Amino acid sequence: MSIEKRPGPGVLREIRPKIGKYEIKALLGEGATGAVYQGYDPDIQRRVAIKTLHPHLLTGKVGEGLLARFKREAISAARCIHPNVVTVLEYGQHENRPFIVMEYVDGISVQRFMKQRQRQGRGISMKRSLTIISGLLRALHAAHWHGIIHRDVKASNVLIERGTSRIKLADFGMARITENSDLTMIGSLIGTPRYMAPEVRFGLEADARADVFSATRLLLELLKMLPESTRLPRSPLPEISDMPPGNRIDYSAVYPTALIHVLVRGLAADRDKRYQSVSELMHAIKQSLPNLHRQTTPAVPAQLAAAARPPADEVPANEDEVDTMTNLLADFMGPIATLIMEEHETRSTTADNLALEISREIPEREQQREFLRRWQGISASRRASISKKEPTVFPDKQRPQRSGDMLDRISNEFAHYLEPISKTLLRGSSNKSTK
Repeated sequence: MSIEKRPGPGVLREIRPKIGKYEIKALLGEGATGAVYQGYDPDIQRRVAIKTLHPHLLTGKVGEGLLARFKREAISAARCIHPNVVTVLEYGQHENRPFIVMEYVDGISVQRFMKQRQRQGRGISMKRSLTIISGLLRALHAAHWHGIIHRDVKASNVLIERGTSRIKLADFGMARITENSDLTMIGSLIGTPRYMAPEVRFGLEADARADVFSATRLLLELLKMLPESTRLPRSPLPEISDMPPGNRIDYSAVYPTALIHVLVRGLAADRDKRYQSVSELMHAIKQSLPNLHRQTTPAVPAQLAAAARPPADEVPANEDEVDTMTNLLADFMGPIATLIMEEHETRSTTADNLALEISREIPEREQQREFLRRWQGISASRRASISKKEPTVFPDKQRPQRSGDMLDRISNEFAHYLEPISKTLLRGSSNKSTK
């Protein structure tokens, strides 16, 4: 399923107004084998996504195979009901044309998200990368528990829901339902070469470890996009032996040192040396998180550190300012304001500079100016109020933390396998941000 394309003028002229009982509202995406539409269910009054096959492909033996794979997608995804999996609602036929009805996910794919960041010259934070991988691994864990191997995990099949930032795994068209609990099967050459496990590429036996390889490959791509300003020790990835051509791993790039061993084992060409399940991969990431904030930079002499401190009027935005700015941005951008702020608030910048940067996310120029005008009014009022109060000095061990609500909200992104350690990681970041 794709949700990346939006219809232009006249796009719906060739589209039937209905598929089954569903009203067609827009074309969301189209490929060589079919199309995905935004539909509307008049009975329960909600939006849905409807995936169809092109009629001219449904003839002969090729058509029989395509139809079987299409129905298999519906069966596979319908068996896997999980918050991180796109839910299948119905399978049917309309005028001899099969269709699958799924929940409508308002968001973008991770592939498009990465491309947007590259065009903007911006990276992807460690927190966001781990959030994406955590959601993906939870989805795969649920699929494997139901005896389903996805076999086509890639950036374009992982969706980020607007507003909630929830991760959704889509496109089970390549999936296979296993007949026994060991999740083994005889593979065939299907999937996307860059993400495809070596055993699948060679047409050998494939199991859940193929999904482990693909998920690790996506983690590698996300970590490559960490902002240059991120203060983490980094190292090159040692060359992985016996890797088939076409995976295009960038050995010239550097990745967080604490996660190098996770990447190497997750991408092992020999599946017996790879993590044997997504649970093992999750545990390995969890165990590595505390090392992410162990800095290797030399200590700075006290005199130089004091000279390097920014003037009082150039201190980074505090938590209260970030929350206030988020609420203001929501007046212009709606629920997505939280997602936008999470991508910006980790940067060490003043509140006014942050507001200027955030304003560029608002599409309309006039609304950008209005946002900045209102922020300047809020900022001036805050400064006037603060100047009337005595400053509060906190001993090092009693510095205020980020609010519990925000810590809990962010930690929920790492729920299930990663939750306990995520709070440790976040509190480490929080302590730094208040210094």
